[in-house]
Amino acid sequence: PLKGSVDIDITEKRTGAGVPLAPFIVYINDIEELEGRCNTKGKHTHELSLKDHRSTIDIYHSRKRLVEASDHLRVLWDNFDDNSLDRRTWQTFAGASVYEGRSETKEEEGKLKFISTNTGYLAGVSTKDPVNIAESRIKVKLYSGGWVVCFLSILPSNTPFYGASYNKGYDVGIWENGINKFIIYSGSRVPYSKGTLRSNPETIEVIVEDDVISFLEEGHEVYKEVYKPASKLCNIFLWGQSWYHMRGGTSWADDLLV
Repeated sequence: PLKGSVDIDITEKRTGAGVPLAPFIVYINDIEELEGRCNTKGKHTHELSLKDHRSTIDIYHSRKRLVEASDHLRVLWDNFDDNSLDRRTWQTFAGASVYEGRSETKEEEGKLKFISTNTGYLAGVSTKDPVNIAESRIKVKLYSGGWVVCFLSILPSNTPFYGASYNKGYDVGIWENGINKFIIYSGSRVPYSKGTLRSNPETIEVIVEDDVISFLEEGHEVYKEVYKPASKLCNIFLWGQSWYHMRGGTSWADDLLV
């Protein structure tokens, strides 16, 4: 399970003061988790344990759902430690090339592995249902196995996956043996790339706040730009592909949290 907490802060609109002993109910995936009261300042912190990889958390006060707060409490996570892909959350996809080879996605040893044995072979997963990334933080650990890139892609829910530089959203990935080892695609544009990695594996974060999207490598912001799509309902893709002639290997992803 994913451990976390939710901070409840109930205030009066007119005065902005906390509501003493305000009653609340917490639901997880439409099942009541806790009914209680805030402290004298209208605050309460509740520890959570989320078992489902797609979880919704709803907060009610005086029988009314706190819409703005609850709408942002939508969690997608997976630490890939089950040795079996959660088919309720993910669907697999693959791509081949003119060369002899194979590609495979499998969850084992606490990781989501992307095996590509030859040039162009691609393996990956995507969310079965889209995610609203408005005011969100997407975090994942990526590892590039030599000639095989490893990517996080964030695509509008109504667009298909074509591959990095062909997609209509964002692709951010790493390539251990590449000239550009860290690269961000925005459609066909390459707004940022560099020839070094801070580490391999390394943690990638994408933050959407107001109308700005920011990209972080190992906690360091490397690029940001204005982000005003018609909709922020997106599908999340994790994938690997051999980008070098007649070479293969295994990349992996781990510890995804949205």
